[in-house]
Amino acid sequence: MDEQPLVSAVITTYKRPAKVVRRSLESILCQTYENIEIFIVNDFPEDQTLVKDIEKLAEEYARRRTIHYLVVPKNGGACRARNLALTKAKGTYFACLDDDDEWLPDKIRMQVEQAESCLEAAVVYGNAWIQYVEQNVKELLFKAPQPTGMIFGEILGKNLIGSCSFPLFRTAMLREVGGFRGDMPALQDWELYLRLLKRYEAAYVREPVAVYYFYDGERISAHPGNRVKAFEMIHREFREELRENKKSASSFYLMGTYFYSLAGDQKRAWHYYVLGVRNSPWEIKRNIKDLCRMAGRRFIRPSKV
Repeated sequence: MDEQPLVSAVITTYKRPAKVVRRSLESILCQTYENIEIFIVNDFPEDQTLVKDIEKLAEEYARRRTIHYLVVPKNGGACRARNLALTKAKGTYFACLDDDDEWLPDKIRMQVEQAESCLEAAVVYGNAWIQYVEQNVKELLFKAPQPTGMIFGEILGKNLIGSCSFPLFRTAMLREVGGFRGDMPALQDWELYLRLLKRYEAAYVREPVAVYYFYDGERISAHPGNRVKAFEMIHREFREELRENKKSASSFYLMGTYFYSLAGDQKRAWHYYVLGVRNSPWEIKRNIKDLCRMAGRRFIRPSKV
């Protein structure tokens, strides 16, 4: 490329100490791709000490790269914080980084190259390392190549892309679908991918692009009520598309079985299990496996939301 397209990178942070945000910020500054503007959006204005600490951090690194430090007037969640950066972003591409994750050095370079060779792609996603912090174990998110092109059907069945820290978005297309949905209580990344990939293509980078830090306290069973609410919101939003694609619908409904069984609502879990099987009755091994899993979760005591 004769001239590198500008990439707008946003770190959204909430209650994280400045030393944790520093790790994420340094992973952006260490990118082999140079043309990046950085936004740090603090979503916890109530703690003025932390507001000042992160402001000092931004000032410390401002000589090396353009850094915009934004503090929201009132806590509104990561999606609203990302949307604030999106309104100010000047980049052709837009990338998000959660405050406790980090990018690998070639992430942006690889994804921009892929995006420039696939102009119809709204999203360029990639592999990632999942770091299980308490167990000190690391594993790859994907073991095999992932689909590209018009992959809405695959995404409708499950979130293939993962955390919003992994993909690169084409800014204009992200804005066209309305950005991030701030009213989602959970599953925000998946809902965004669905809206984008209903219209546009996806491209993929096989190499790991990020490290996602997974803490035991953040397991899905810790917030079952929010997951159930979000699942039903996505169900309503894409009800027609589910009717048109039985294979995707089957996977989608079996996810509902998962969410509801973790929430301790076996009646609704069974309801979605039946829908899943009806839409794909020939996948006998999978259906039996999901039935056993649902029965096993009957004995899990869900955490309070």
